Amino acid sequence: MATSTVVVAREDLSVPGALEPNNAGINSPEQVENQFFNILDQHKADAVVLDLMGSQGHGVAAIRRIRRGSAVPIVVLCPAEDKRMAAYRRAGAVTCMSPPIDLIQLKETVLPSAQRDAVQQAETLSFAGLVLHPRDKRLAGPDGREVSLSEVEAGVLLHLAGTAGVIWPAQAIVDSLEGERPGDPDRAMPAIIARLRKKLGALGGPAAQRLIKAAPY
Repeated sequence: MATSTVVVAREDLSVPGALEPNNAGINSPEQVENQFFNILDQHKADAVVLDLMGSQGHGVAAIRRIRRGSAVPIVVLCPAEDKRMAAYRRAGAVTCMSPPIDLIQLKETVLPSAQRDAVQQAETLSFAGLVLHPRDKRLAGPDGREVSLSEVEAGVLLHLAGTAGVIWPAQAIVDSLEGERPGDPDRAMPAIIARLRKKLGALGGPAAQRLIKAAPY
């Protein structure tokens, strides 16, 4: 993950070393959160490591706060015995790790911004025997048959196929889209996913239909 930037944050989204020790007048949770997102933007962060080693039970809420403001990949640092790991992933974390962190594993887990950009700009994207043509808004199956996609469907499928294995909240998926965006992500996304599953199944059968999975809260 050469030339990538990883921001380490605490459960309250404060960033160790940022304007410490007196935080330059930053006191309220809102100010801390604003500072966190300013740091992400300023440094063009490729990932966030959320330190929950001393969690007070607010880790899921912290992940959702990050997800509402950014689609940056989140890696949770937590004890190996933490029973909330599944909840962290459902909230939007890429994965959970326990110290010491394996930097090679971290590099392999977090998709760099440059690679995400390459996926977004790709002419085609192949996965599971299918070929997505995002610009033409069509999906081709292994036997050459094709289905048409709406602009939103093509954008959602491009995002999900380009970040395979990552659990994304509805808002983060919508934030990744260019052009048309549904107004209420939580209500619109289930219908979009249902249509995509139907089209995937039409081309690749039941196995393709199961490529997109939803994680219930």
